[in-house]
Amino acid sequence: MSFSEDGFAQSLGGAALAGQAGAARASDAPIIPRVVTTGRKKDVKRQPHYAGNDPETGEPVELLHNGSKLVMLRHMEPVEPLREGVALVDALAFSIVPPDEKSYDWVLSEMAQFLEISDLQHRKGLFGFRFSARFGDGAGIVAWGGESQRGRVYFSLMGKGCSMVTRWADLALWLEQHRAAIKRADLAYDDFAGRLVSIAWAIDQYRAGGFNAGGRKPIHTCYGDWLEGESSTKGRTLGIGNRASGKYARIYEKGKQLGDASNPWTRMEVEWRAEDRFIPYDILTRPSHYLAGAYPCLAFLSEEQSIIKTVTNAAQIAFDAAVENAKQHCGKLVNLMMQVMQGDYVAVVEKLLRPGIPARIDPYSYHVKNDPAMLDWELRGGTA
Repeated sequence: MSFSEDGFAQSLGGAALAGQAGAARASDAPIIPRVVTTGRKKDVKRQPHYAGNDPETGEPVELLHNGSKLVMLRHMEPVEPLREGVALVDALAFSIVPPDEKSYDWVLSEMAQFLEISDLQHRKGLFGFRFSARFGDGAGIVAWGGESQRGRVYFSLMGKGCSMVTRWADLALWLEQHRAAIKRADLAYDDFAGRLVSIAWAIDQYRAGGFNAGGRKPIHTCYGDWLEGESSTKGRTLGIGNRASGKYARIYEKGKQLGDASNPWTRMEVEWRAEDRFIPYDILTRPSHYLAGAYPCLAFLSEEQSIIKTVTNAAQIAFDAAVENAKQHCGKLVNLMMQVMQGDYVAVVEKLLRPGIPARIDPYSYHVKNDPAMLDWELRGGTA
C-alpha cells in the first residue's frame, strides 16, 4: 500500500510524524526485517523505528521507502498474559522460495516432520498460483507455479491441520531459518463454560471500548441466530473490525454451532493477515502473548487450555449431534428393520453401514482415528 507522505503522516499524528517520515527517506530500508538463516552469513536484525500507531488497528507503524513510494509496515505487539497456554494457533499460511530450484514437493516433504501429509489431491490454480493441491482431507493446501510467483510456494493450514501440529517451536525455527514469510495467522481462545467469554460479554466490551485498539470504535457485524437473543439454539457470531486492514476478531457460540443447542462453549478468534504487516515467527510459540495484546479487553486471559482438549470437546459435541440427527431421521427405519430381520442387530448394521466419517465430525477425523475412545459415552461418564 502506498501513501501521500504528508497526508499519511498527519493521519498517524500530525506534523511531528511528517518529520519522521522525511527521515525515512534517508535510508532504503527493507520492507521485511531479515533474520538469521542457517548456512548463510548472519544478518543483523533491524530494529523498527515507529512513526506512530495505526488509528484503525492500534498497531505500531513504520514508514519505509520502497523505491519511490512511501509505504507503511504494521507491527504486532505482544503483552505478558496472566498465564501462558491460554491460546492456540488455529490457522497458519506462509510463502517460501525453496532452495536449489525445488518446488512444492520439497515443502511438503519438509512439513511432513511437523504433521501428517497424506491424501494429496491436485486441483486448479489458487491465489495467483498456477497449481494447487489439497492434503489431509482438508488439513491444508499447497500452491505453486506461475511466472509472476518467481518460484514461491504457498502453504496453508486451517484448524484441522493446526490441530495436528505438536512441535510449534520447531516449526517456527524452520520458518525463520528458511526466510519464510508468514502471510496469515489466527489465534483462538476457548471458554468451554462461557464464564469469561460470551456473546453478551463481547457486546458489553464493544460498547465500553474494549475493542478500541486504535482509539476509534471498529465496525462490527452480526451473523447467525440473533433474533432469538440469549435463547438462540443455532448460535451467534459477532465480527469486530475490517478484514481489509488485515486484523479481524470473531466471537461465536461454538458449542451451538457444532449442534448442541444448550452448550455454552464460546470461542474468541483473532485473524491477522500480512496486509502491510510483519507477522513474527514467535507468534507460533507465544500465541497467548499476541492474543492478549490484540485488544484491551483480552488482557484477562488466565485459563489453561490445550489443543487436545479443544478437539476432544468439539468431536464429542459433533458426534452426539450426529447420533441424535441419525436417530431422528433413521430411528424408525432401524426399528422396522429389526422386526423384519427378527432382531438380528448384525444384519441391520451391515445393511446400513457406509465407509467414511460424517461431515460434521470430519474436521476431527485425524484425532478420532488415533483415539476413537474419546467419543465413547461410558468413558465420558454418560450414557448413549
